[in-house]
Amino acid sequence: MEQYVAGLEQTLQQVIFSNDSNQIKEATKALSSQFFADANCIPALVHIIQASPQKEIRQLAAVELRKQIPGWWQKMGEDVRTTVKAKLLEIILSEQEALPRHATARAIATVGRLEIPSNAWNELPVFLFQCCSSANVGHREVGIYVIFAIFEVTDAFADNSRQLLELFSRTIVDPDSQTIRVTTVQALGKIADFIEEEQKEEVSMFAALIPHMVNVLQQCLNDKDEESASKCFDVFDALLILEAPFLTKHIQDLVQFFLNIGSNKNYEAVIRIQGLSFLMWSVVYKKTKLQRLKLVTPIIQALMPIAAEEEPEDADEESPARVAIKVINVLSTNFPPQQVFPVAFEGILVYMASENQLHRKAAMLTLAVLVEGSVDFIRPKFNELLMIVSAGLQDQVASVRCTALMALSAFAEEFDQEIAENHATLLPSVFNLMNEPNPEITKEACNALDAILEGLGENIHQYLPVLMEKLLHMLDHAKGETRAIVVAAIGSAAHASGSEFTPYFPEVMKRLQHLMTLRSNDEELMLRAVSTDALGAIAAAVGKEAFRPYLDGLMNLAMEGLLLDSNRLRECGYYFFGGIAQVFEDEFSPYLAGIMPQLISSCRLDETATQFDSEENGNGDGDDDGEDTGEEPNYVIRSAIADEKEVAADTIGELFRHTRSAFLPYVEESVKELLGLLEHMSEGVRKASSSALFAFLRTFYGLSNSEDWKAGLPVAVPLHDNVSQLNALVMPAILSALEDEDDKMVVVQICQEMVETVKLCGPGIVAAHIVNIAEHTNQIFEKKAFCQQELADDEGLLDEDEQAEFDALLISSAADLVGALSAALGESFVPYAKVFIPHIAKYYKKSKPSSERSMAIGCLGETAAGLLGGVTEFTEVIFPIALKALADEEAEVRSNAAYTVGVLCQNTNLDISSQYPTILTALYPLFQGQNLENATDNACGAVARMILKNPNAVPVDQVLPVFVQALPLKRDFEENAVVYKMLFTLIRSQNTWIFSNMPALLTIFAGVLSKEDELKPHTRTEMIEIIKALNTELPALNISASPLSVYLQ
Repeated sequence: MEQYVAGLEQTLQQVIFSNDSNQIKEATKALSSQFFADANCIPALVHIIQASPQKEIRQLAAVELRKQIPGWWQKMGEDVRTTVKAKLLEIILSEQEALPRHATARAIATVGRLEIPSNAWNELPVFLFQCCSSANVGHREVGIYVIFAIFEVTDAFADNSRQLLELFSRTIVDPDSQTIRVTTVQALGKIADFIEEEQKEEVSMFAALIPHMVNVLQQCLNDKDEESASKCFDVFDALLILEAPFLTKHIQDLVQFFLNIGSNKNYEAVIRIQGLSFLMWSVVYKKTKLQRLKLVTPIIQALMPIAAEEEPEDADEESPARVAIKVINVLSTNFPPQQVFPVAFEGILVYMASENQLHRKAAMLTLAVLVEGSVDFIRPKFNELLMIVSAGLQDQVASVRCTALMALSAFAEEFDQEIAENHATLLPSVFNLMNEPNPEITKEACNALDAILEGLGENIHQYLPVLMEKLLHMLDHAKGETRAIVVAAIGSAAHASGSEFTPYFPEVMKRLQHLMTLRSNDEELMLRAVSTDALGAIAAAVGKEAFRPYLDGLMNLAMEGLLLDSNRLRECGYYFFGGIAQVFEDEFSPYLAGIMPQLISSCRLDETATQFDSEENGNGDGDDDGEDTGEEPNYVIRSAIADEKEVAADTIGELFRHTRSAFLPYVEESVKELLGLLEHMSEGVRKASSSALFAFLRTFYGLSNSEDWKAGLPVAVPLHDNVSQLNALVMPAILSALEDEDDKMVVVQICQEMVETVKLCGPGIVAAHIVNIAEHTNQIFEKKAFCQQELADDEGLLDEDEQAEFDALLISSAADLVGALSAALGESFVPYAKVFIPHIAKYYKKSKPSSERSMAIGCLGETAAGLLGGVTEFTEVIFPIALKALADEEAEVRSNAAYTVGVLCQNTNLDISSQYPTILTALYPLFQGQNLENATDNACGAVARMILKNPNAVPVDQVLPVFVQALPLKRDFEENAVVYKMLFTLIRSQNTWIFSNMPALLTIFAGVLSKEDELKPHTRTEMIEIIKALNTELPALNISASPLSVYLQ
């Protein structure tokens, strides 16, 4: 045994001290094959830890002991195990060096993980409590550190949580050792994982220790002990995530404490950043408590001065200023905009008026990050805000102009229509900024241009010559990242201009074809990737005939790009394939055989990289032994691969949609991969996979050539077998994923996809799952869905009308689903409507934002339309709300109210004709100069439905002059069906007013018939039949000599 121990120690020395890499490799191999292949390694390593004079060897021996224990422990005799346990406790008390002592503690913890559950080491808890109570500081440090180490690998002590919390209440105020106090904070962070919300006594005991934990952190900061402070920060961050309300009673003090840290310029940047990070996570995980305590205002007021500090030159380096801006963004997306934007905007106005350029820069950045979560709230203020951004674009200081461009990009992404309306002032400014010598300004100007072009539509045509000349010049002369942004802008220009892009196509192709061959370095691969993506948009713009000569060559280059070592290049290749498939459809099918294996391979990529122990050489640093703390591998998530999976899943859905039957050989394997991705750790991947699965359902339905579905249950028109079989896989998996989905936007996506699928495929898609779907939807309305868990705290739900816009979007998507289900199930939806309608009705009240009022009225209208006669029992609930909404201050609400009133009159079996005069009086203003054309269109639809339902209750001859003057409809062409059905009915009944005004009607008919997309086929057919009949019966109308003559054939 002595020879074995000597050989093992010598080999460990070679691993630690040799400078010869081959010798280290041979020594490492010998450890595995010779020494660690025998249970004797356990007592041998213990002997070395106890006897070696070299601390590096003692540390490495302890690390290796920890690794070997799980494999050999049960294979040793009980007497050997008992001896090892006793020696380890003896060793750790005598070890004076921190790193070997910590490594030994982790070995003890590993033994404890195996022995404590079976009560085979009852001496250990006694030993640890004695150590922690010892008069010897070193012994107290050992005791608390071993307890911490045990909690890192096992919950074996969880049943002793009360005794441990009592112990920690003493050790956290240890009078002699900051090490003991810091380790106690770490141990508290671990034990917290095992205390449940229901354990009121333990939660209370833990909460009482929070002020002491704060004191420990403050002392670390006073001592400039950044390493210990960082450990404490980590514990506070972890406590935020837990459901047990450890921090609840202290949250106000904690927010102020961490704000002070973030604001204190005497601390190092890394410390301030950690303080601000706590605030960011508290916004996410404790939002209701912060809202209840009205802490949003002081947080923003404290953050803005931090945001106005100097930033490091390295754009990728974190700084207090950059993190402060991130916290403001998180506040904007998580809190009601009414509580965030006004406070921040007040600061923006003050900062924009400041002579300090850092203030003006911070104002622009703040405005940029506020947009995402405040879109509906700030829409009425758009012009005022755009003036502020325009002022920033003209600022004398380059950094302010640069951040103003960022703000403009943010506005362009969310307010595309409003930005497009201001193209005449914005685009010249952006063009000028693109000419600046400052590369950062040039880059951000191109980004802003790219964002503006996406929503510019036909307005781009007047700028194309100048724009393309500028972009092609920049493409030839720009450097680095700016060149890639220019390529993206060219793609956006093609997307916006459509066929008008064709004259520039040859010159663009010369350049992008070359860029698609680049491969020498990361910069070239990025340029190749963006060019590949842009060519998909260009193909859609110029069309298949112009693009066909380049197709094979570009497809080959894109396929080649999939094999290069670049996630981004594969993503852009997949975007390209999706775009090309949309343009070429069936002609794309031959490429599937080469593309699909790559897409499936991307779906299967492993984005976890194992961090292997790196302390074999014993060179740990700081207060750690350098090893991972558990028995499981430590994984690092590689997000680039997750992004690739997301795009791959999206593309699979797109390829099936566009190639249809040619894709069938790949369906089974694709569905298998997509189902697996529903539980992926990335919300983007979950969204993409659920969207693709719903796209599969819709595509299969389209291939089935089924007859039109009929509303109601049981299902009157069964789904085709292929659709039914796929649905039996997809819908249960989606609903199961919803149970534990914690991301609101994934739930929004699922609701939206389900709406589209139900509308296309009808009740057969949901028939077997309607109860489950209804339960999930109702949970959203009650704010009890898993993704809404942060909306409640220990005091329950916050009873406020204001909510974050992303929260409102979730409610809105659930409301859309209610409308779609109502249409698919018809009167069979009545039992569910009894649950949903009261929820939805609560969202129409004056204190709610206009977007929520509009959602509520719109949903009630869609539900009333779908329920048909089933809406009768809800008439007395819906009617007064809709009538009140006709006078709402917001045009969109009034428009939805007009639709709702109309379908209610049409479908209810309750006689409400006595209310017709009141309704007509309320509708009349909607025919007078509405700034939202939908409002007048929906008012026309409402009047038409009232006349069709009960013509005797409407003063038709008085109503028609106003009604006809509003025709043709300007925007909501869905209403054309009922509008013209009513007119056809009056023509057939030979209404006097109609016949005396027939020339005006025929002019309207001629106008709508000349446009392909305004009339549904049955309405178009009936209108032509009416025209032919009128031509026969009333030759004096001289239809044969009018533009309508083409329809007389």
